[in-house]
Amino acid sequence: MKQGRLGVGRRKLRGPSNPRRSVPRQTDPYTSQRAITGPAACDVCHAIFEKKRWRFDQTAYEDLMAAKRPKLTTCPACNKIRDRYPEGVLALRWPGLSEHRRDVLGLLRKEETRAKKVNPLGRIMKIEETGKEWLVFTTSTKLAQRLGRELERAYHGASHYHWAHHDKLVRVVWEREV
Repeated sequence: MKQGRLGVGRRKLRGPSNPRRSVPRQTDPYTSQRAITGPAACDVCHAIFEKKRWRFDQTAYEDLMAAKRPKLTTCPACNKIRDRYPEGVLALRWPGLSEHRRDVLGLLRKEETRAKKVNPLGRIMKIEETGKEWLVFTTSTKLAQRLGRELERAYHGASHYHWAHHDKLVRVVWEREV
């Protein structure tokens, strides 16, 4: 045993003290591997990149475009939408979806707008309506989870979350009986 400062024995710890440290972090393959220097703008959605963050600000975009040589790039969310690479899939299963179509779509879009204020890279890519099930594809895992929680809050039912082991993907299933 090792001796501590006061001569009291301590055992040597084997392995990491926090089990989460041993899990490798999954990185987003669409984040820029090279650093963008200075302010830049997305040429698709007009998001602004400055101070290592993306944000929406129409006046800042217009000021940047008025500059002589603005840096135009494509943000990671627009790249994911272009390449059809979702990080979140929300499945809605409810026999009453067709009757409440407008309300549910409004809830999804409203929650997407609220989430974009926190993270402008979290967006709904597309919504596929197939009979009694809808599939909502999102550009971030957090947005899919957030939409599942909001559907639970508004229309009750239950949400189930399934994470992929190797890819950065979450599948959220929201179900409600009649």
